[in-house]
Amino acid sequence: MNILTKRHVSCFQGNHRVHLFSGVLLLSLLLFFPNNTRAASPNLSVEFAVSNRLTLDLSGTATPFRYKPDFYFRHIRLQPELRYWLVSLLTKHYVGITAFYSTYDVGYKERGYFGDSYAAGLTYGYNWILSRRWNFELNAGVGAIRYRLARYKPGTAHRMIRGG
Repeated sequence: MNILTKRHVSCFQGNHRVHLFSGVLLLSLLLFFPNNTRAASPNLSVEFAVSNRLTLDLSGTATPFRYKPDFYFRHIRLQPELRYWLVSLLTKHYVGITAFYSTYDVGYKERGYFGDSYAAGLTYGYNWILSRRWNFELNAGVGAIRYRLARYKPGTAHRMIRGG
């Protein structure tokens, strides 16, 4: 059952249904926001139904480029999350178990840092259905993270990070 086709946020004007949240307008605002090119971090997320109450959310993000010659922030993050929906699949409340892996390389002028991190935690979220193809979701979580960090001077080779 696809919940997204059952819920609509709309009103009637005369004999026509008008959606209050236009997907085209929202997408246009996000894509053409004046500062979107200065700190962009493209990401992608997909969510699959596993059963009538469980979904698997897989997300990732990456920043593979420099902002300025003396400032860069490169990273890759992968994050799976198993969600249990309390009311109905893909709508309202959910609790989840999540984990992630990230690797990063950050540099500013004469200082550079690189490393990786691993984390696991619990999440709670709420999902509002806005229209047939759009939703709005808020979530919060608690967890533990383990990271390794090495400092280097930009323009020199990275040292090897030792585990532990």
